[in-house]
Amino acid sequence: MRLEDAKKDHYRKLAKELGYRSRSAFKLIELNKKYNLIKSNDNILDFGAAPGGWLQVSSKLVMPKGKVIGVDILPIMPLGENVTIFQGDIREKEVIERILHAGEGKMDVVLSDMAPNISGIWKIDHNNQIDLTMLIIDRFPELLEKNGSCLLKAFDGPRLKSLENNLKKNFKNVKLIKPKVSRNASSELYISCRGFR
Repeated sequence: MRLEDAKKDHYRKLAKELGYRSRSAFKLIELNKKYNLIKSNDNILDFGAAPGGWLQVSSKLVMPKGKVIGVDILPIMPLGENVTIFQGDIREKEVIERILHAGEGKMDVVLSDMAPNISGIWKIDHNNQIDLTMLIIDRFPELLEKNGSCLLKAFDGPRLKSLENNLKKNFKNVKLIKPKVSRNASSELYISCRGFR
């Protein structure tokens, strides 16, 4: 077995043992430990939340009074009392209204592990993924509290720098990272941003 496959299998097995719905839960655990994005009593919004690994992690981190809202075009099985789930598309105005109503206002942290359906053609996948991330960034004035934080997936490629620059205009602190849980061969990166202006 290749080292990459062993690493993937290790986290998949660990997720099953610990009851997480996906191995990606460990990405959020790792990045939150490093950047302290999610705190107790925060209100969290998670885009591309299916199957719910990040929702599980967030719901524990925001205890005792925080809330978590998960949105995806795919269905997500219900979770704990402090987690609200919507099936819908970020481009729909109704989805944004439901988020604001359920969260009783703007969010402290916006998360996104969203990825497009992968075609296998790198240029197309990169462009589609950056477009998805830009949809979220465009919604920040409506959704994110002043001084709020975000953690966004991005695929490495020619448009990554302009995405990073866009975020630097809107946040005081922007860091590009690759979690240890991510496969080395993957173009997947994450952008941690704090201090929404």
